[in-house]
Amino acid sequence: METESVSTNGSQQNGTRHLPYAFLQHTGRDTSGGRLLRAYWQPVAFSSDVTPNGAPKRLRVMGEDLVIYRDDRGRAGLLGLKCAHRCADLSFGRVEDGGLRCIYHGWLFDVDGRCLEQPAEPKTSTYKDRIRQRAYPTHEAGGAIWAFLGDGEPPLFPNYPAVIAPDAYRFNARWLARCNWLQGNEGNVDPSHTSYLHRFVLDDESERARLGVFAVDIAPELTVEDTRFGVRLYADRSDPRAGDHILRITNGIMPNGCAISGYEAQLGPGGLSMFWHVPIDDTSHWRYEFTFHAKKPLPRERMAAEYAAEKIAGTDEPRRNAENGFLQDRDAMDRYFLGMGKVFPVHDLFVTESQGTFLDHAEEHLSATDVGIARLRKHLLEAVRDMEAGRDPRGVIRDPAENSFDDIVVVTKHVPPGSDNRAVCEQLAASGLYTLNPDMGPPRVL
Repeated sequence: METESVSTNGSQQNGTRHLPYAFLQHTGRDTSGGRLLRAYWQPVAFSSDVTPNGAPKRLRVMGEDLVIYRDDRGRAGLLGLKCAHRCADLSFGRVEDGGLRCIYHGWLFDVDGRCLEQPAEPKTSTYKDRIRQRAYPTHEAGGAIWAFLGDGEPPLFPNYPAVIAPDAYRFNARWLARCNWLQGNEGNVDPSHTSYLHRFVLDDESERARLGVFAVDIAPELTVEDTRFGVRLYADRSDPRAGDHILRITNGIMPNGCAISGYEAQLGPGGLSMFWHVPIDDTSHWRYEFTFHAKKPLPRERMAAEYAAEKIAGTDEPRRNAENGFLQDRDAMDRYFLGMGKVFPVHDLFVTESQGTFLDHAEEHLSATDVGIARLRKHLLEAVRDMEAGRDPRGVIRDPAENSFDDIVVVTKHVPPGSDNRAVCEQLAASGLYTLNPDMGPPRVL
């Protein structure tokens, strides 16, 4: 694997600031960015969003208007919103008889888009057999409905630790972000911002255990390496209190995901948080979160309460937005660096939205801390070129023998000075880091 190191007081090496990657921000079906995102499975809803025989729901994904429903057999279907007959809105349709029935003329479509019935047509008509409603394959995992919106044969669904585990090991969340997916995602491969944006006074031992690492050394030494799924980042902080170093390993998952330390980090090794930034259109997206720990129960009630307090009631829309100044409390900035409380997603949503709904990258100046962003952009461009040449891009899996992801190592760990970070990572990957504890006990109160 190719590696790249950047000194904290030096300039970026092999940067990509001037490469023409801005086109990746466009996500329509006929754009390079849109075709790339459609080459991978994407979360488009939570399983609880649609119930058997329940009301269909409208979705907008990468500029496409869709309807999602669960048929009377419990299967999730994702169809084009407008009926293939006279373009009536299928989200008002009836779930019955093995499919979704349009309320205009009764045409019935199954989850594969086949037209099962055209009740007003002559009984001898075979027209229904020649009609297909736009439909996308779905797969349920991790409490979510995933869709493959691309062309051709879908790849294997990737067996990421956070989404193949039973529900008891995971906490899911979703946030509306009013900005392009790319700027939302890139913050995940920027380890140094955590020492600033997310800084606040640590009030108790659990906070000090989870977040104290960021105050120990605010200028970590960063190293990045290529992986089969994207990029791996090593953030190495010197800890003078212990006479050693704190190694934090995070990952960028191609093309719009990550595996990082989140709320689960306070429980010790064996967990990770995986996010996907799924475009609604070019100026907004959903941030899907899957927080997982294999060894210890997550503090679900506390997480749910903290998140709910930051959303408009009954929605996944943050209560803080540009119109209300993100409710920044400047009088509280002696306790909270940002003046927006302690909930990390709130900080991330604010700062990426503050860049504008569609960032003009020509105005930015990448530095040493942006080595992960530079490498991920390089991979995105390479992935587009691979697709144009008829090759699967990085991270697309078709061989079952490659569909294990214990090598997505996420950890915060004390290591001796001069440790070989890659060797530490390999040892952790081989240690059963994500092997499930079959008896976790009740959820932890932290």
